[in-house]
Amino acid sequence: MVADRERKRALSVSAQVPRLKGRDTVTAVTTTGSLARHRKRGVALEDAIHDAVFAELSEVGYAAFTIEAVAARAKTGKASIYRRWDTKQDLVLDAFVARFGGPDDIVCELLLDADAATRDVLVRLATRICQLSDEAGEVMRAVACESTRDPELAAAVEQKVYRPKHAAIVALLQRGVDRGEVRPEAVCGVYADVLPSMLTYRMVLNNQPVTERDATEIVDNVLMPLIATRRV
Repeated sequence: MVADRERKRALSVSAQVPRLKGRDTVTAVTTTGSLARHRKRGVALEDAIHDAVFAELSEVGYAAFTIEAVAARAKTGKASIYRRWDTKQDLVLDAFVARFGGPDDIVCELLLDADAATRDVLVRLATRICQLSDEAGEVMRAVACESTRDPELAAAVEQKVYRPKHAAIVALLQRGVDRGEVRPEAVCGVYADVLPSMLTYRMVLNNQPVTERDATEIVDNVLMPLIATRRV
Protein backbone atom coordinates (compact mmCIF):
# COMPACT_ATOMS: atom_id res chain seq x y z
CA MET A 1 0.00 0.00 0.00
CA VAL A 2 2.72 2.46 0.97
CA ALA A 3 4.69 1.59 -2.16
CA ASP A 4 1.61 2.14 -4.33
CA ARG A 5 0.99 5.58 -2.80
CA GLU A 6 4.61 6.66 -3.35
CA ARG A 7 4.50 5.46 -6.95
CA LYS A 8 1.30 7.41 -7.64
CA ARG A 9 2.77 10.55 -6.04
CA ALA A 10 5.88 10.29 -8.22
CA LEU A 11 3.76 9.89 -11.34
CA SER A 12 1.66 12.92 -10.35
CA VAL A 13 4.71 15.15 -9.91
CA SER A 14 6.34 14.01 -13.15
CA ALA A 15 3.15 14.82 -15.05
CA GLN A 16 3.43 18.48 -13.96
CA VAL A 17 6.99 18.88 -15.24
CA PRO A 18 7.70 19.55 -18.96
CA ARG A 19 9.16 16.45 -20.55
CA LEU A 20 12.75 16.69 -21.76
CA LYS A 21 14.37 13.81 -23.54
CA GLY A 22 17.96 12.68 -23.63
CA ARG A 23 20.21 15.45 -24.92
CA ASP A 24 17.54 18.12 -24.22
CA THR A 25 17.65 17.29 -20.53
CA VAL A 26 21.45 17.45 -20.43
CA THR A 27 21.50 20.70 -22.41
CA ALA A 28 18.94 22.39 -20.16
CA VAL A 29 20.74 21.40 -16.98
CA THR A 30 24.15 22.36 -18.41
CA THR A 31 22.93 25.72 -19.70
CA THR A 32 21.25 26.61 -16.41
CA GLY A 33 24.32 25.64 -14.44
CA SER A 34 26.61 27.54 -16.80
CA LEU A 35 24.55 30.72 -16.55
CA ALA A 36 24.48 30.50 -12.77
CA ARG A 37 28.25 30.05 -12.61
CA HIS A 38 29.06 32.88 -15.03
CA ARG A 39 26.47 35.46 -13.99
CA LYS A 40 28.29 38.55 -12.75
CA ARG A 41 27.19 40.36 -9.62
CA GLY A 42 28.21 43.36 -7.55
CA VAL A 43 31.61 44.85 -8.33
CA ALA A 44 32.34 42.30 -11.07
CA LEU A 45 29.15 43.26 -12.87
CA GLU A 46 29.82 46.99 -12.58
CA ASP A 47 33.36 46.49 -13.89
CA ALA A 48 32.00 44.56 -16.86
CA ILE A 49 29.48 47.33 -17.55
CA HIS A 50 32.18 50.01 -17.34
CA ASP A 51 34.34 48.03 -19.77
CA ALA A 52 31.39 47.82 -22.12
CA VAL A 53 30.78 51.58 -21.85
CA PHE A 54 34.33 52.38 -22.95
CA ALA A 55 34.26 49.84 -25.75
CA GLU A 56 30.94 51.09 -27.06
CA LEU A 57 31.89 54.78 -26.90
CA SER A 58 35.17 54.12 -28.66
CA GLU A 59 33.40 52.24 -31.43
CA VAL A 60 30.21 54.26 -32.08
CA GLY A 61 30.58 57.57 -30.19
CA TYR A 62 28.17 59.13 -27.72
CA ALA A 63 25.26 59.94 -30.04
CA ALA A 64 24.84 56.31 -31.18
CA PHE A 65 25.61 54.91 -27.73
CA THR A 66 22.75 52.86 -26.24
CA ILE A 67 22.06 51.08 -22.98
CA GLU A 68 20.98 48.01 -24.98
CA ALA A 69 24.38 47.75 -26.67
CA VAL A 70 26.21 48.12 -23.36
CA ALA A 71 24.05 45.40 -21.81
CA ALA A 72 24.83 43.08 -24.71
CA ARG A 73 28.58 43.72 -24.42
CA ALA A 74 28.52 43.22 -20.65
CA LYS A 75 26.39 40.06 -21.06
CA THR A 76 23.73 41.32 -18.68
CA GLY A 77 20.18 42.62 -18.89
CA LYS A 78 19.07 46.21 -19.36
CA ALA A 79 17.33 46.03 -16.00
CA SER A 80 20.67 45.48 -14.26
CA ILE A 81 21.93 48.75 -15.74
CA TYR A 82 18.79 50.78 -15.11
CA ARG A 83 18.77 49.69 -11.48
CA ARG A 84 22.08 51.50 -11.09
CA TRP A 85 21.91 54.38 -13.58
CA ASP A 86 18.85 56.32 -14.73
CA THR A 87 20.25 57.54 -18.07
CA LYS A 88 23.13 56.86 -20.44
CA GLN A 89 24.58 60.21 -19.39
CA ASP A 90 24.79 59.05 -15.76
CA LEU A 91 26.29 55.76 -16.88
CA VAL A 92 29.01 57.32 -19.04
CA LEU A 93 30.12 59.85 -16.44
CA ASP A 94 30.08 57.30 -13.64
CA ALA A 95 32.12 54.86 -15.73
CA PHE A 96 34.77 57.49 -16.41
CA VAL A 97 35.05 58.59 -12.77
CA ALA A 98 35.02 55.00 -11.48
CA ARG A 99 37.73 53.90 -13.90
CA PHE A 100 40.12 56.81 -13.51
CA GLY A 101 39.20 58.43 -10.23
CA GLY A 102 37.63 61.81 -9.76
CA PRO A 103 39.77 64.79 -10.79
CA ASP A 104 39.88 65.92 -7.17
CA ASP A 105 40.98 62.44 -6.06
CA ILE A 106 43.99 62.60 -8.36
CA VAL A 107 45.19 65.91 -6.93
CA CYS A 108 44.55 64.82 -3.34
CA GLU A 109 46.62 61.69 -3.94
CA LEU A 110 49.51 63.77 -5.26
CA LEU A 111 49.32 66.16 -2.32
CA LEU A 112 49.94 63.31 0.12
CA ASP A 113 53.63 63.95 -0.60
CA ALA A 114 53.92 66.92 1.74
CA ASP A 115 57.56 67.53 0.84
CA ALA A 116 57.01 67.80 -2.92
CA ALA A 117 57.42 71.25 -4.42
CA THR A 118 54.46 72.79 -6.24
CA ARG A 119 56.29 72.50 -9.54
CA ASP A 120 56.89 68.77 -9.01
CA VAL A 121 53.24 68.14 -8.10
CA LEU A 122 52.13 69.99 -11.24
CA VAL A 123 54.46 67.88 -13.39
CA ARG A 124 53.06 64.70 -11.82
CA LEU A 125 49.53 65.96 -12.37
CA ALA A 126 50.24 66.73 -16.02
CA THR A 127 51.77 63.28 -16.46
CA ARG A 128 48.73 61.61 -14.89
CA ILE A 129 46.39 63.55 -17.18
CA CYS A 130 48.43 62.37 -20.17
CA GLN A 131 48.27 58.76 -19.01
CA LEU A 132 44.50 58.92 -18.53
CA SER A 133 44.02 60.49 -21.93
CA ASP A 134 46.04 57.72 -23.57
CA GLU A 135 43.69 55.18 -22.01
CA ALA A 136 40.44 57.07 -22.56
CA GLY A 137 41.15 59.51 -25.36
CA GLU A 138 38.38 58.22 -27.63
CA VAL A 139 35.87 58.36 -24.81
CA MET A 140 36.88 61.89 -23.86
CA ARG A 141 36.62 63.04 -27.47
CA ALA A 142 33.21 61.43 -27.88
CA VAL A 143 31.84 63.10 -24.76
CA ALA A 144 33.50 66.45 -25.52
CA CYS A 145 32.07 66.56 -29.05
CA GLU A 146 28.59 65.58 -27.93
CA SER A 147 28.68 68.20 -25.14
CA THR A 148 28.71 70.92 -27.77
CA ARG A 149 25.31 69.67 -29.00
CA ASP A 150 23.76 68.42 -25.76
CA PRO A 151 23.26 71.11 -23.07
CA GLU A 152 22.30 68.53 -20.45
CA LEU A 153 25.44 66.51 -21.03
CA ALA A 154 27.54 69.68 -20.99
CA ALA A 155 26.01 70.68 -17.65
CA ALA A 156 26.65 67.22 -16.21
CA VAL A 157 30.29 67.26 -17.33
CA GLU A 158 30.63 70.75 -15.82
CA GLN A 159 29.25 69.62 -12.48
CA LYS A 160 30.79 66.17 -12.14
CA VAL A 161 34.14 66.57 -13.90
CA TYR A 162 35.18 70.18 -14.46
CA ARG A 163 34.20 71.76 -11.14
CA PRO A 164 35.88 69.16 -8.89
CA LYS A 165 39.03 69.30 -11.03
CA HIS A 166 39.02 73.10 -11.01
CA ALA A 167 38.55 73.30 -7.23
CA ALA A 168 41.33 70.76 -6.64
CA ILE A 169 43.86 72.68 -8.74
CA VAL A 170 42.92 75.94 -6.99
CA ALA A 171 43.62 74.15 -3.69
CA LEU A 172 46.97 73.00 -5.08
CA LEU A 173 47.85 76.60 -5.99
CA GLN A 174 46.84 77.76 -2.50
CA ARG A 175 49.19 75.16 -1.06
CA GLY A 176 51.90 76.71 -3.20
CA VAL A 177 51.13 80.13 -1.75
CA ASP A 178 51.38 78.72 1.76
CA ARG A 179 54.79 77.29 0.87
CA GLY A 180 55.97 80.59 -0.60
CA GLU A 181 56.23 79.12 -4.12
CA VAL A 182 53.16 80.67 -5.78
CA ARG A 183 51.96 84.27 -5.99
CA PRO A 184 48.71 84.87 -4.05
CA GLU A 185 47.22 86.49 -7.18
CA ALA A 186 47.59 83.17 -9.00
CA VAL A 187 45.03 81.41 -6.82
CA CYS A 188 42.13 81.90 -9.22
CA GLY A 189 40.27 80.18 -12.02
CA VAL A 190 42.32 81.54 -14.90
CA TYR A 191 45.57 80.02 -13.69
CA ALA A 192 43.89 76.80 -12.58
CA ASP A 193 42.65 76.32 -16.15
CA VAL A 194 46.01 76.75 -17.90
CA LEU A 195 47.45 73.25 -17.51
CA PRO A 196 44.31 71.14 -18.18
CA SER A 197 43.31 73.44 -21.05
CA MET A 198 46.62 73.07 -22.87
CA LEU A 199 46.72 69.32 -22.39
CA THR A 200 43.08 68.87 -23.41
CA TYR A 201 43.58 70.98 -26.53
CA ARG A 202 46.47 68.85 -27.68
CA MET A 203 45.21 65.41 -26.74
CA VAL A 204 41.44 65.61 -27.08
CA LEU A 205 40.80 68.24 -29.75
CA ASN A 206 43.92 67.77 -31.90
CA ASN A 207 44.47 64.11 -31.06
CA GLN A 208 48.19 64.70 -30.56
CA PRO A 209 50.24 62.47 -28.28
CA VAL A 210 51.76 64.31 -25.33
CA THR A 211 54.81 62.78 -23.70
CA GLU A 212 56.02 63.23 -20.14
CA ARG A 213 58.68 65.56 -21.53
CA ASP A 214 56.01 67.67 -23.22
CA ALA A 215 54.05 67.87 -19.98
CA THR A 216 57.17 68.96 -18.08
CA GLU A 217 57.93 71.67 -20.64
CA ILE A 218 54.39 73.04 -20.37
CA VAL A 219 54.72 73.27 -16.59
CA ASP A 220 58.24 74.76 -16.65
CA ASN A 221 57.91 77.11 -19.62
CA VAL A 222 54.28 78.21 -19.40
CA LEU A 223 52.64 77.65 -16.04
CA MET A 224 55.43 78.22 -13.53
CA PRO A 225 56.52 81.57 -15.04
CA LEU A 226 52.90 82.70 -14.66
CA ILE A 227 52.36 81.65 -11.05
CA ALA A 228 55.76 81.48 -9.36
CA THR A 229 57.09 83.98 -6.84
CA ARG A 230 60.45 85.54 -7.58
CA ARG A 231 62.12 83.24 -5.08
CA VAL A 232 61.24 80.13 -7.11
